[in-house]
Amino acid sequence: MQRLDSKPVEIRRGEYGLGAFALRDMNSGQFLGTYVGQIMTAGSAEQTGEITKHNSLNYLFEITSENEDVQLPIFDAARIGNATRFLNHKGENQDNVDARTVLVNGEHQIGFFTKRKVKAKEELFLDYGVNYWK
Repeated sequence: MQRLDSKPVEIRRGEYGLGAFALRDMNSGQFLGTYVGQIMTAGSAEQTGEITKHNSLNYLFEITSENEDVQLPIFDAARIGNATRFLNHKGENQDNVDARTVLVNGEHQIGFFTKRKVKAKEELFLDYGVNYWK
């Protein structure tokens, strides 16, 4: 994410409310940007549940680890965020964006990359994964 230029996206009405749209054609593997949010623990993220239920908005992004003993941060973009929080869900291999966790200068960050060629004005989708729907 250091030295990678993010690609501009436009936020407007999409298939599922507000969505992020490509402003220009992009090749597969292009860096879109990082997920920006308040860094939380699992315990503090659970406390946002009532707020999320009340306003029907969930901007939590959880990093999962293959090692269950490792507690990785959860990012909440509800109050602090950027355009990447408007990537909507589309599963069953219909998503065109992939999230990758990387360590940059000792900090965990979530970067978004295109999975295939994306045309200008195309909505950008991410598969939220099975844990999101639990």
